[in-house]
Amino acid sequence: MITYKQYHIDRFEHGQRGWVARITRADGQNIRTILPASEHPYLDTKPTASAEEAEKLAKEGIDFGGVV
Repeated sequence: MITYKQYHIDRFEHGQRGWVARITRADGQNIRTILPASEHPYLDTKPTASAEEAEKLAKEGIDFGGVV
């Protein structure tokens, strides 16, 4: 698990479809999204071919994806 800004990113293998990164808040609170407006205990990226690619998607989601 890595910490990026105020979030934790955990990469794990997701069956035969590849790798997924799970984003959680470091303080344990729910993640709020802007569109659609909702709250979640965690968010998963779409499956990717590698762990590094999944981590990159998670960081992009934090930086540009409307996660607060």
